[in-house]
Amino acid sequence: MAKLVIFLTKVAEICDRIQLLFQEFGIKSITMDDISQRLGCSKKTLYQYFPNRKELVLKVITEDMKKHEDAILKVVKEDLHPIDEIFKLNKLATEKLKTIHPSAQYDLKKYYPKSWEIFDKKNKQLTYKVSLKNLEKGIKNGCYRNDINPELLSRIFSERIDLIFNGIIFKRSNTSFTDVFKELINHYILGIVTPEGRSYYLNLQKKLIE
Repeated sequence: MAKLVIFLTKVAEICDRIQLLFQEFGIKSITMDDISQRLGCSKKTLYQYFPNRKELVLKVITEDMKKHEDAILKVVKEDLHPIDEIFKLNKLATEKLKTIHPSAQYDLKKYYPKSWEIFDKKNKQLTYKVSLKNLEKGIKNGCYRNDINPELLSRIFSERIDLIFNGIIFKRSNTSFTDVFKELINHYILGIVTPEGRSYYLNLQKKLIE
């Protein structure tokens, strides 16, 4: 059991280091030789932890998603005001988006479809789960309109979240994932708030700018 824990800990540490390389160089452009060289180990040692490159990518993506999910659920457990919760979750999301290489979505979809399918599915499931809970809490609080359909809106929002990473639609060099995300969230929030919620949201926005 102790050996298994040590092995899993080592794998997690290696995944963290490889994720940093993916952030800098992209997923497809960096080779196993590059990875082993930058980790300071041989390819033989690398293959002791990952049987092949596809499994390496899958493991790195899975580990990174797990860390991000844990951070999100930690915020949700704080039971904040619904709009404060969105702001805090948005901060996590924008920080994460800044670490994603521009070619990440393309690389995963084209060369590692299994990894993309898992990433896309889990990301949408998490987005749906968190947004649904937030909407229901906001309606009960009175800061969100009570005529919206939380379940339906959460589905729509979770299905459109991957639009942020679409490098074909947003291919201008001065448009980042963060820019797209901020516009999407602003449009989303202004569409669900009551007059009281709108005032709360705009005041909070103003305080963060000041």
